Amino acid sequence: MKIKSIFFVLATIIGFAVHAQRGIELPGGDTTKPTGTTYAIIIGLSKYKEVPSLQFAHKDAQAFEDFLLSEAGGKVPRSNIETFLNENATRNNVADAISIMARKAKPGDRLYFFFAGHGDMEDLTQIENGLLLLYNSPNGNYFGMKDDVLEILDLKRYLSPLAERGVEMIFIVDACHSGNLNGGIKGVEKTASALAASWGKEYKILSCQPNQLSLESEEWGGGRGLFSLHLEEGMKGLADRNNDGRISFSELDRYIRDKVETFSEDKQIPLIVGDLSKSFVNVNPAVLAALKIQKAKERPALAQVNPKGVEEKYVDSLDPAGKKLYASYKKNLTDRKLIWPLDTNALKDYKAFAKKYNDNPLTPLMRRNLAAALNQRFDSIVSPLLRGETSFSTRDMCYYASMELDSCMQLLGEQHYMYQNLKARKLYMEAMSYTWALNDNEYNFTWRPVVDKSTKLLEASAELEPNASYTIMALGIQYTFLYEYEKANKAFEKFLELRPYDLYAKYSLGLVYSKMKQYDKAQKIFEELATKYPEYSDFRIQLADILMNTDKDVQFMKLTDKMMDEPNEKLIGNFLKGIYYSRKDNMDSAIYFYNESKKYFNGYCSICDNNIGHIYFVNNNTDSARKYFRQVLAKDSTYPFAHFNLGVIEDKEGDPSAAIKSFYSTIVNAKGSTEGFITKLHLYLGKSYDTSNRKAFEEFSKRTYIFNMAYFSYLSILYAYIRVPGLIDSTTAVDYVFEQLFTYKQYEATTWFHHACYKAMKKDKTGAVESLDKALKLGFGSYYQLIGDKDLDFIRQTPEFNPLLEKYFPEETKKTK
Repeated sequence: MKIKSIFFVLATIIGFAVHAQRGIELPGGDTTKPTGTTYAIIIGLSKYKEVPSLQFAHKDAQAFEDFLLSEAGGKVPRSNIETFLNENATRNNVADAISIMARKAKPGDRLYFFFAGHGDMEDLTQIENGLLLLYNSPNGNYFGMKDDVLEILDLKRYLSPLAERGVEMIFIVDACHSGNLNGGIKGVEKTASALAASWGKEYKILSCQPNQLSLESEEWGGGRGLFSLHLEEGMKGLADRNNDGRISFSELDRYIRDKVETFSEDKQIPLIVGDLSKSFVNVNPAVLAALKIQKAKERPALAQVNPKGVEEKYVDSLDPAGKKLYASYKKNLTDRKLIWPLDTNALKDYKAFAKKYNDNPLTPLMRRNLAAALNQRFDSIVSPLLRGETSFSTRDMCYYASMELDSCMQLLGEQHYMYQNLKARKLYMEAMSYTWALNDNEYNFTWRPVVDKSTKLLEASAELEPNASYTIMALGIQYTFLYEYEKANKAFEKFLELRPYDLYAKYSLGLVYSKMKQYDKAQKIFEELATKYPEYSDFRIQLADILMNTDKDVQFMKLTDKMMDEPNEKLIGNFLKGIYYSRKDNMDSAIYFYNESKKYFNGYCSICDNNIGHIYFVNNNTDSARKYFRQVLAKDSTYPFAHFNLGVIEDKEGDPSAAIKSFYSTIVNAKGSTEGFITKLHLYLGKSYDTSNRKAFEEFSKRTYIFNMAYFSYLSILYAYIRVPGLIDSTTAVDYVFEQLFTYKQYEATTWFHHACYKAMKKDKTGAVESLDKALKLGFGSYYQLIGDKDLDFIRQTPEFNPLLEKYFPEETKKTK
């Protein structure tokens, strides 16, 4: 942050006096608006010909012009505003504008005089005078070239009388930016004191007290003066403390004092001179609502101060040891040696300096700049995310950022206005030091404890900074890893509220809707994405999967036919049709399209041959199925689907030991989100079913189920194990498997159903009924499995069983009576 020169918005408001008795509102209408016309003279200089430059004064001036032209500022006609930025801000131009406006302004009109730039005073013997420096101002000897400066006394002479004639005169001035001018800090103070002096009935809104400097930074409003930014936001409605739709000078004074004093850490306190009870701005509700939404999304930042012009004076006051310590601090700050190495770093230098030179004005500047530097690594990681770009960081970098933020918290203390934000960001970086850039290719069941730990840190961070979009997105992603799809759904929906055009968030939300079987919502998202981004085939793949899951055969065929017409999508189009016919149990068509897909695959298509093996298996051609699965594993020994399918065959052929080994290989090699479709469920888990109701059995066997492969592998291990004589009572081993199964929250009802089956097989009637009740309460909905799965035979004739069916399946039970 750079210390700024003069931002002086001299808005001359000369209002009519309003007298009222307490509790009585006298007639006369709304005095907030001027009864006549509004005019403005706006000056903003960041660049000077000879005087040291500022950074954002011209942006402050432009922002004030934009405000006046807007609905919030009263839609002042452009012809009523004279704006002079940088090289156009000469005395001739400004003097002409003052002369013209002074002639135009009539009683009841309003005139703003806004200045943002340098202020100085070389001749400290002059009383109640100071200078506002214009573009051609020399750096010293000002009164030798009067054409290039504005004297405060001249402004008083020409503009103050307008207030006496009934013109509402408002001066807004930010002219106290630097002590690096010829008059030094005393010159700045002299100018500020001259501005603060009361001239008559005019109003003055000044950026700081006479003994302070005005601050500007790139971190504020994308590059603004601290005073100017909060003045604008206050006038747009944030200063309306009593919510009456009008802003008085008193309300504005309270608002800008609070904000500027807070963000400057008590180094800058604005000043308003005039009748503070006067209302002067009406609030536009739509503008205020939009501003509140914008502010809610903003990320507070520590701004770095550049004490240009005063640093040398403060350093000169130090003894040799102090100068050496300060030089070490500056070098370590520049070299980014903030808290490492331990023997020499900027934090260590600061602590030593503050201990010995606590009263030196450099001490608070060092503290602020060190705090800002300790945030820079975090900013470099997060800023690309806020721009919708990829952040190329590492888990180590996130760890270093968390440590630097922790040091920043200790440096500033719990009473600092940014402490809560810093704590939230420290927690976020700590979480990311475990899971930054974790994706499906890396994640498997071994990551679950780490992701769980990271997620708890993210949740704590979100409590402190609920609108930090990067935290919300990270939570959404990690909830999907933990199969907490309801929570993931809420996180992605909130993220889209904060960043409605984020492509990845929409894609992620669509995936979550699919996982939750909210297919209508998912279809809408992927149709929109597929239309808007035709270059991304993955959106069409997800859409095709949804159409299959919802039996929208005509739409599915239309989509995949179109994909097969595109040369670069023939592979996936054929493959999707292979899956479609597999689900329909049309073996010949499925094999045909899988083989067609292989023609366009570059290399060996493991998934094609695996799926051919699968269609052979469900059609009782076990030898052919085994041949394909082994062929796949010969090419890729880590391929999880082939391991699983071989495990199913081994289990059916009475080799539970080999089967469990294959199922475990699936768990080890499957990505965390890897899913597979299961047809003819009765062939799995070693189960047998009552087929007396042939129609019900056939309907059950035709259904397609989609399971997480690790989950279904654990389930398969469970049944392969407990069906071995004598092992069903191995409580420790069985409990461990159920512990893993219950981590898959999306299948909680299914897990309780199988827990009931296990308890029934153990002839534990109470445990089986309790588990079955839990499954039904959670939404387990397969009536046929309840009445047909022979693993439940033990409890089917108990007095508790039928009441459960009647409670949760009243219509079905009526039909069977």
